[in-house]
Amino acid sequence: MAHAPLNAAEEADPRPGPAGPKRRLTELALGAAWLVGLAAGLQIVSVLLSSSPLAAALAGAVVADVVAARAGVQWTDPLEREGPDRRARVARRVGLGAALGALAVLLTLGASVVLGWATVEAGAPSVGFGFAVARAIALAVRDELLLTGIPFAAAARAGLSARAALVFSALAHGAALGLAPGASASSFALATALGALAAALFLRGRGVFAAVAVHASFTALAGAGLRGALLDATWVDGALATGTQAFGRPAWLGAALLAILAALALRAGAPQPDRPAR
Repeated sequence: MAHAPLNAAEEADPRPGPAGPKRRLTELALGAAWLVGLAAGLQIVSVLLSSSPLAAALAGAVVADVVAARAGVQWTDPLEREGPDRRARVARRVGLGAALGALAVLLTLGASVVLGWATVEAGAPSVGFGFAVARAIALAVRDELLLTGIPFAAAARAGLSARAALVFSALAHGAALGLAPGASASSFALATALGALAAALFLRGRGVFAAVAVHASFTALAGAGLRGALLDATWVDGALATGTQAFGRPAWLGAALLAILAALALRAGAPQPDRPAR
C-alpha cells in the first residue's frame, strides 16, 4: 500500500560532487512527474464519474493508492510494520488526526460566534451525513497520497530534509486549490495550512493514517457538519468551509489555528510509545 521510509533521506548518498545535485534534480523531476501525472488521471476520473460525487471520490482514492505505491509511497514506515501493538498505534494516530481536525473547526466556529461573524443552531443529523463522511475520507486518501505522500517520497529519495518536504507538501495543497475557479487568498491560506498540519502528522506518525484522518475530519465537519448535519452555521462575515467556499475572516482564522496546530505537532515530534522495540 501507499510514503517512502522517513529515514530514506538519511540513507541517501551523502558524498559531494557533481552527481549529488544531478541526482537531486532527477529525483525531484520524477516526483513532479508522478504528481502531475496522477493529478491529471484523477481529473479524468472525476469528469467520467461527475454524476456521482461519492463514486468519483472512491475511484479517485483507489487510483491514487495504486499509482502512489508505484511512486514509492507507503502507508506506514517499513520499520513499524511489525509488533503486536501495530493496530493500536494506527488507531492512536487516526484518533489524533480526527481530533485535531475537529478541534480546528470547533475553535474557529466558536471564535467566529463570539466575534459576531456567525450564528449557530443545532442541526438535524441524517443518513446523508454518513455519505458525506465517506466521501470526505475518500477525498482525504486521494489528496494525502498525492499531495503529501509523493512529495515526501521524492524528497527522501533526493536526500532532502523532511522539513523541506513538508513545505513542498503544504504549498502543493494550496496550489491544488489555487487552480480552481473562485479561489481566494483566504481559501488558499486555509488549504495550505491544512496541508501543513497533514504533512506534520505524516512526519510525526511515520505514515499517512493521521494525515488522512485530519484532512477527512476537517472536510466533513467544515462542510456538511456545519451545514445542518451536526450544526447549522449562518455566516455573517466570511465563511469557514471547504475548498473555494471558504473566504474572509473565518477562513483566515481557521488557517492560523491550523498552522499553530501544525507547529505544535512538529514540536512534539514522534511519540516514543509508537515506536516498536528493536
